[in-house]
Parts: sequence; structure tokens; C-alpha cells
Amino acid sequence: MRTSVGLLVLLAVASHTVAKPKNRFTRYPSWNTKMYPIWKDGDPRYKESWKGGKVTFNVGNDSPTLTGAKVTFTIDLEFPHNQKVQPNGDVVWAEDCIVNGTKYYKSEPVYPTENTDWEAVFPDGTPVKKDKRPNYVFVWKAWGQYWQVADDSSSSLTISTDDIPLGSYTMDIVIYHYRSREKFIPLGYASTQFSITDQIPFAVSLDQVNDIVAGDMRFVQNRAIAFTVTLHDPSEYLSNADITFNWDFGDESGALISRELTVTHTYINSGVFKPKVVIQAVIPDKACDPPVDNPTKAPGPPADQGTTVKAPALASAVPLLVFTKSTGLNINMVPSDTEEDNTEDEASTASTTQSPQETPSVAKTPSLINHIMPAQTGLTTGGKRTPTGRAAALVVAKRDANDKPSDDDCFIYRYGSYCAGIEVFEGIEKVEIVQMDNTMMATSDMDKNALDITVTCQGSLPKEVCSVILDAECLKPIHTACNMVEPSKECQLVLRHFFNDSGVYCINVSMANDVSLAATSAKVNVDMGPGLSSHGTIVIVLGVLVLALAVGIVAYTYKRFKSYRPLKEDVIASAGLQPNQPHSCSTASMFWSLLNRRGAVDNCPLLQERPV
Repeated sequence: MRTSVGLLVLLAVASHTVAKPKNRFTRYPSWNTKMYPIWKDGDPRYKESWKGGKVTFNVGNDSPTLTGAKVTFTIDLEFPHNQKVQPNGDVVWAEDCIVNGTKYYKSEPVYPTENTDWEAVFPDGTPVKKDKRPNYVFVWKAWGQYWQVADDSSSSLTISTDDIPLGSYTMDIVIYHYRSREKFIPLGYASTQFSITDQIPFAVSLDQVNDIVAGDMRFVQNRAIAFTVTLHDPSEYLSNADITFNWDFGDESGALISRELTVTHTYINSGVFKPKVVIQAVIPDKACDPPVDNPTKAPGPPADQGTTVKAPALASAVPLLVFTKSTGLNINMVPSDTEEDNTEDEASTASTTQSPQETPSVAKTPSLINHIMPAQTGLTTGGKRTPTGRAAALVVAKRDANDKPSDDDCFIYRYGSYCAGIEVFEGIEKVEIVQMDNTMMATSDMDKNALDITVTCQGSLPKEVCSVILDAECLKPIHTACNMVEPSKECQLVLRHFFNDSGVYCINVSMANDVSLAATSAKVNVDMGPGLSSHGTIVIVLGVLVLALAVGIVAYTYKRFKSYRPLKEDVIASAGLQPNQPHSCSTASMFWSLLNRRGAVDNCPLLQERPV
């Protein structure tokens, strides 16, 4: 009975310890709370921490990260819609507006610059190595360690993952904005999840020419499929590694070992297959590099980003069982309780020498089984899914990261594997135009040329056929028609198209079903026969109309403007003609005078003037 009571008491104490709420952000002892006040979550002062509205934070990272590589965290501040960021980093009003009864004008700074004649310092008192006063200070926290960064509204932090246990972690961040001399105001907290793994992060995309539905993992036989590997290595940790890919396409065609990121394979039979690939990366160990004369420093954040501060060691810890996919069972020692002083007017504590907190100890057991994960679309990156191709997969380790040859200690071996299920179907393999016949058809308005196109195909039967008529250069579409195909035992179709004009045309014919697409093309010379085409008829009619109009204009002009001459007395009849002077006004003489250009002299005057 006493034993049961004792167990109950212990369980109650343990549950109380675990359930005790933790503070969002624990400051280290040397934190200058006067310059950098710490507000709790939900503090009403956050509502008034920024003029014009609330500032939101877009935080991300480039995980999953291979152990030994570097992980980068990014943060972007997003300001209210009526504000914008200038190229120099200052935030100004984007338009004239009134906030809380105060009038603000466009391009006016939201917080004018003031009191720049002082040396900015981080919360721990470390000077900010910047040429100008920082607008913002970001304090990142993970594993009981702090990174202080002075930057503009967009900032980043890159850290190494050496000697960090495998698993998933949370990076917390508090954002401060410079407000006045020796005063920074907290804008809020943010966090992002990231993971460290001994598996090579990568994605595999499968592509096939003329694939009807991208990403459905359904392909056509006798047509090459491209398998493309995309490594997720933003820090270029694998840039000097020797990487090999061992492919097994699941159709008993044998293994393919390659160092290329893209390989192709053709399935000659239909069915369900499971292609697999195992990646091996042989990474040179930096510990085997020859020593240099100059002393080296431990890796840390860049000088212009900020400083790194470790929190003091904690007194007590309770074990927390964490299951991970990479190593089976991990036992992490996590703090059981933390203490935070939120008094804003407390002076910063004196900087004392503290023993740095040790990295949480991890007892790793080998993987119980080599997992093969199902295919997934996209690469998991910091809790987000990034499209990487038609079919992508999450990668798992083929073996434990520590399983490397004992006689080769200057190389680090990392592995990754991929497996997916695909379906291969018989598709429309070949389309041919076997015959084209011209037929003249008379209609009520004009004659039309009917072109009958006989098309055959091989393989599976199509469900839809489309034909496109183009010009002689096969560039400009003239007519497009698509029709559903009735099921039949034989794949033979007759397509009829009508043409109004003669000429050379391009014809493209395509057939498709649920899994495949095939096409063919040909050129045809359409002859409308001896009759005039509609185009020629239009030209002739227009010519006749133009000629008739010209004749009418000439006749009207002649009738309108010809001169009138009155008849005059015949001087020849009154005076008498000489016998030896012939008087003839025949048509021949008139024509002969016209040819000799003697129209100005009239040899046959009917009337001549007679002086009075």
C-alpha cells in the first residue's frame, strides 16, 4: 500500500513538473532588460508597439539539414498595408492617413531617426559592429544557445550542425526595434521548426514525353521515362563528395549504377513496377585535412551578423523519450524547469564566468528496420512542401550513419533511398495518315472541295481525335476540330474537311486516351478543278466593275464639257468654187488627215466665214 501511494505521489510530482507552463523566451543573466525589455506573450503593450497596425513575421529555414552541414534561418518583417520599406531600410508611410487622430503624410518616416550619437550594443552588452545604427535586433535561441543579429527588416542566420544530435528542433526568435536612445522595443516572438538528419535529403521526379496527366505516376510502355534526382543541399555540404546512384527499375532489367542526376529507362511491358534508387555519398572528413601554421578558430556566426551567447548550465533535467525515423529511439535530456525574470526596470546583471551548457546527451540505438517511404509529391522543407517535379519522395536512410569501414576513417559515408509505385500501360504507339481523297461537292452558294483523310493507329484505342489545318508553312492554324471516338475493334478513322480554295495545306492529326497521346502530320495539295475559285471570281467581278465605272466617268465628262460651235454661212456656195479645186469630204480623207496630224487645218470646211 505504501509502495502504491509512493508511486502515485511520484507520478503526481512528475506530471506537475511536465505540465508546468514554460515561459516563451528565457533571457540569460547578462541581459540588459532596461535597454531590451522582455514582455510576456499576450502583453497588451504589443498592440501599441508599432504605429499604424501590427507587424507580422515570416520566418523560415532550409531544413531538412544533413548532419555536418549548415542550416540557414530567415525572417522578413511584414508591415501594415499603409507603410512601405525604403531602399535604405527606413519604413515610411505609403499614403496620407490618420492613425489614432494623428495626421501622417506620404513618404514621412514612421519613426524618425534620432539620437544616433551613441554606440549600440546587443542585449548582453556586446557592441554592435555596424557602420550605422541598427534598425532591428534579432535574438535567436536554440539548444540553450543565443545568436544576436543586428540587421534591417530582412535578416538571416546560418549555423553549423556539427555535434548536434539528430532530431527535430524549434528555433525561437525575439525581434526588437530601435525606438530611442538606449531603448529597443520588442515587436513580438516567432519560431520555426527544423530537423537534422543523417539521411541525404533529395527528391526524385519522373517525366515522360506526351504524358497526359503530370504527376499521376501512370506511364506508357515503349516510351522512355526520365528519372531526375534533385539533391537538397543549400549549404553545398556535398559539393566535394563522391555521389553514386544505384538504380533498380523493378522490371528485372538489372541494376544501373550512375553518377548522373538524370537517367532514362523504357518499360517494354505493361504492369505495376516499383523503381528504387540508393544514393551513397562519400564525403571527405575535414578532420583529416593537414594542419596549417595559423591557428584556427571555432566556427561561429559571421562578424557582421552578431554574437553568440550560451546560457548557463541548468541544475536538473528529466529524460524525454523521442522517437525519430533515423535512429529508432533517442533519449534527450531536457530542462525540467527554467527561471525567467520579467521585471523591466531590473538592471542588467554583472557578467560573470559561467560554465557553458553541454550539448544534451543522446543515447542512440541502431535503426530497427530500414524503412522505405512511399512516394510523396514535394520536398519537406522546414514544415513546408516545395514542388520539385512530377513525382517526388521523402528520403530515408538505407543504413545507420555510423556504419562505415573502420579502415577508412578519413571519409564520412551518408546514404539515402527512394522507392515508388508506378503503373505502365499500353498506349497509342503509332498514328499514320494512309490515304487522302479529294471530292468536289456542289452547294447552293459555291462549290466546295471535300478532303477525306483516312487515319490508322497501333496500340490502345483512342478516345478523342483532333485535326488542325494550317497554312503551307505549317505555322498559322486555319481550322481546328476535335471529336470523341466511338469504341471499335479496329483503329481506323475517316476525317472529312471542306476547303473553299485551292492550295497547299498542312494537316496535323492527334489521337489521345487516358494515358497516351500520339500525333502525325502531312501536307496536301487541294485542287478546286477547272472552274474558277471564289477568289478568282471576286477579282474578275471587281475588274469589270472598275472598267464600267471608268467608261461612265469618261462619257459623262465628254458630254458635260464639250464646246458648242454655231453653223456659219457656206462661203463656198455663195462665192462659187473653181472648177479645178475638188471639194470632197470623204471618210478616207478625214482619216488620212488624222494620221498625218493635220487636225488643226480643216480641208473640208462645211461653213467658212465670209467677210462682210
